[in-house]
Amino acid sequence: MKKESIAQLAGGIGLAGLGLYIFFRDVDAARLGHDIASTPLPAIAGGIALTVLTLLLRSIRWNLILPPSATASRRELFGIVTIGFMVNNFLPARLGEATRVLLLWKRNRFTVAQSAGSVILERAIDSVFFLSFFFIPALVLPGLRSVIPYALPMAAVSVSAVLALLLYLLFPVPMKNLFKWCCTFLPPAVRGRVLGIGRDLVSNLHWLFNPWKCLIMIALSFATVFCHAAMMIIFIHEASFGVLAGMFSSACAALGAAIPLSPGYVGTLHAALKQGFILCGIDTNKAVAGATIYHAVGYVTVSVLGLWYFFRMKISFKDISRSKETVDQEKTG
Repeated sequence: MKKESIAQLAGGIGLAGLGLYIFFRDVDAARLGHDIASTPLPAIAGGIALTVLTLLLRSIRWNLILPPSATASRRELFGIVTIGFMVNNFLPARLGEATRVLLLWKRNRFTVAQSAGSVILERAIDSVFFLSFFFIPALVLPGLRSVIPYALPMAAVSVSAVLALLLYLLFPVPMKNLFKWCCTFLPPAVRGRVLGIGRDLVSNLHWLFNPWKCLIMIALSFATVFCHAAMMIIFIHEASFGVLAGMFSSACAALGAAIPLSPGYVGTLHAALKQGFILCGIDTNKAVAGATIYHAVGYVTVSVLGLWYFFRMKISFKDISRSKETVDQEKTG
C-alpha cells in the first residue's frame, strides 16, 4: 500500500473517531437505544424511498448535464451514480467521484474531460443549494441567529456562484478570458490543474443557454437536495421541526459529509448533523438517534443498491481501487 493511501486511511480513521466521540458524548445510551428502536417502520420505509429517489433524480440531472454526443452512450446512469455513492461508503477520499468518471468514460465513451467536468459541476450545484439551505433558515428562524456569522459567508459564496453562471451566460468569451487571466497569478503547479477544471466545467454548461433546460436543472437540483431535508423531517417527527429546520439540518449533514477522508462520512456527518438538530431545538438524545437513523438508512440502501449494480455490470475491484490514478493519467497523458 502506498504511503499516500496509508496517510489517507489513517487520517480518515482519526477523523471518524473524533467525530464519533463528539457525537456520542453526553448521550444516555439506554434512551438512545429506545429512541432508535421506537422509530416507526413507515418512517424507515419513507427514508429508503427518498434515498432511492434522490439517486434517481441525480441520474436524470446527470443526463441533462452531459453534453450532446453522437458516439457516447447514456445507458445505466442510475447504476453508475449508485455505484459511485456506494464506493464513497467504503473507501476514503471521495473515490466514488473518480469511479463515476472512470465508468462514464470507459463504459459510456464520454471523454475524460466531459466525464470529470460533469461530476465537478454536479457537486458544485449541490454545494450552492446546500449552502442556501444553511443560510436561508439561519436568517429566518429566530433560534438560528447564533449561526448568522457563519451563514453570511456561505450566502456570499452561493450568490457569487450564481452570479458567475449568469455572467458566463451573458458574456461567455470575455468570462473565459477573464478566468484564464486570473489563473496567470496562480503558481505554475496549480495553474494547469485549475485551467483543466475550468475546461472540464465549460464542456458541461451547454444547458445554461436553454431557458427550459435551466428551469429543469433548477427543479431537479432543488428536489435532489430537498429529499435529504424531507428525511430529516420524517425521522425527527416533531411539530416544531418544520421544513426550514429540515433544510438547515440537511445542510449541516452535507457540511460534515464534505470532509473527504472519512469513509462513508462516518463521524464527520454524525457530529455535524447532531449539532444541526440541537440548534433547531431538538434535545441531545433525540438528535443523536435521528442522525444515527438518517445515516444508517442511507448507508444501507445505497450500499445494497450499489453492490447489486456493481456485480450486475461486472465491474472489476481493481478498476475501482485505481480509478483516481487511471483518470489522472488519462487527463495528463
